Amino acid sequence: MGGTDAKQRHPLATGRGIVTVLAVLPLVLAGFVIGYGVGSGDDRFGDDVTNAWEDGEGVVDHRPLAASFTATAVADHAPESPAVLPVGYSDDLGIAVTHLQFAVDEATAGPDRTAELRLPVAVPPDAEGMTVEVASVHPVSCLCTLTAATAPPYGTVWDTVEVDAETTEIVFDVTGAISAPGRYGFAVTSPDRKAYLELAGIAYRQGPALRTVTEPGEPTGPLPPTAPGDLPPAPTGAPTDAPSGSPAPTDSPLPSSPPPTDPLAGQTGPTDSPSPTASAVPGAPAAEPTPPPTGPPTGPAAGPPPAPLAEYGRSEEQASDCTTGDKLIPTCGALVGVAPAAHTNRVKEDELLVFEERVQHTQQIYHAYERGTGKLFPTDAQIALTQDPERPRTLFLNWKPYQATWAEIAAGDPGTDDFLDRLAAHITANFDKPFFFTVHHEPENDVVQRDGSGMEAADYADMFRYVIERLRANGVDNLVSVMNYMGYLKWVEQDWHDQLYPGEDVVDWIGLSGYGQSLHDDGRSDFGEIVDQTKSGTAWPGFYHWIAKEHPDKPMMLAEWGVFHQDKYPDHQASVFEAARHQMAHYPRLKAIVYFETPADHKKGRNSEVHHDEAALAAFRALMQSRFFKVRLE
Repeated sequence: MGGTDAKQRHPLATGRGIVTVLAVLPLVLAGFVIGYGVGSGDDRFGDDVTNAWEDGEGVVDHRPLAASFTATAVADHAPESPAVLPVGYSDDLGIAVTHLQFAVDEATAGPDRTAELRLPVAVPPDAEGMTVEVASVHPVSCLCTLTAATAPPYGTVWDTVEVDAETTEIVFDVTGAISAPGRYGFAVTSPDRKAYLELAGIAYRQGPALRTVTEPGEPTGPLPPTAPGDLPPAPTGAPTDAPSGSPAPTDSPLPSSPPPTDPLAGQTGPTDSPSPTASAVPGAPAAEPTPPPTGPPTGPAAGPPPAPLAEYGRSEEQASDCTTGDKLIPTCGALVGVAPAAHTNRVKEDELLVFEERVQHTQQIYHAYERGTGKLFPTDAQIALTQDPERPRTLFLNWKPYQATWAEIAAGDPGTDDFLDRLAAHITANFDKPFFFTVHHEPENDVVQRDGSGMEAADYADMFRYVIERLRANGVDNLVSVMNYMGYLKWVEQDWHDQLYPGEDVVDWIGLSGYGQSLHDDGRSDFGEIVDQTKSGTAWPGFYHWIAKEHPDKPMMLAEWGVFHQDKYPDHQASVFEAARHQMAHYPRLKAIVYFETPADHKKGRNSEVHHDEAALAAFRALMQSRFFKVRLE
């Protein structure tokens, strides 16, 4: 069992496991109307908004419209009203993600407003603690469509908290998420692959709440139908009125579709199906999901739902379609890309097209490597790749200067300045689309931490800043900068490692180069080790955790990633690709992955080509079809 002792857990995940429990959970709470509210009678609603202002502040705790979870080891759809909401990894659930939906009306969505997501903890993690994050997701119109395989991809990560055995309530700041009246979806996740907790569900008044605090003023619209009054204090442990065993089933099956008046009717979200067979990969679905029932609901209704607000649903549009926004950051999901035929003399632009046909998916990021000052870029061939309307792409231009030390470049080396000015003129004249750019990627290997070397870690940071600022000053405002670290853990232990970072104002993305088996060829590493590898005996939390803590506003990119084939471990590539499809659920900050394809790398001639065997290619194709990568490049 990962993350907690089974004896401490709520009956939800004990006994014969979660699949059995899902079969006997109440499928519909009395009076539950999908899209409008949860519960029956007036006891689910508190004071109206006009009675919520005291001492000059309007505090409203919004009850969730829906509160459920997905689990990668469970094939069935999300339960309607579970007593607890799991987050993290456990052996019986796989990767569990809590999904919440709230409605906010115009009276509580004004500009002078803050918002908190308040989540009482029923079963905390063990004493070692746990990182928990909250991200926006598109609200689904029916829980009958929500599974681990169909869950909406993550949008913006709003907050991260550290939770330990003493935590009784998690409070996330989600002020930035509430921009207008409407319905809002949130996913509560954890990047910890061996940690687990349970939140209190909606069966208790102490369950999840979206608290908005608004300056008082004249009401400008109807009262919010889902805004309750004050909640009881958060529990200090598991809910005291929890049933002693699994809840008995009701006579009401889960509705197969939302009522006709649901403003989201017909928007069922992604339709990717999970793997039809069990997998040895931690967190992989156990079986083909049960199809949702068809036909109208047969259980009793609580009466017609309240009329939707005038602007109801406007917020949902912000996460309904995944597109790229400012700095090429996807509004939800993640971009994919490739550095094709690396370490070969093949024409890389042609090899990109070959790779796309092979994996049956457009690679939105073409990673190209440029060196020295002998050639301007992007080239005509590179630009042409970005002009295909059927396959939208962007460039990731990776420039490594050789003509001067980092310190000399930062001090204004004349030769480098001349090249940068010509480069800026070339880009502004020939290429106006946003593109990724980095300078001397993976600098750790070239650091010479000696006074006067010109190649100290701080020299790198100064050089990176100088190059970015000079190009932007010369009009290259479509440049999206990437700080690209090397994934070898020996470097993070160096006392100069933190000095490499150039600064928040000149770094748009943080990239990592990570490879399966790059540190130990045991055939057991998975995608999580590539994204967030730690090392025993050190304080390094993993790159994903480090970014979340030190640079929470920066999106993360796997600027290079690859899995090497070895005859000793013939199934290793396929297992890592399969793991990636499910373990993306751990990493809402990961917004781009760029594969490094080579038949023979610089070290021992290792092969990372995805078509080395049929199983690996099939797994990579399946990964490319994941809902996480359905992003429209704009």
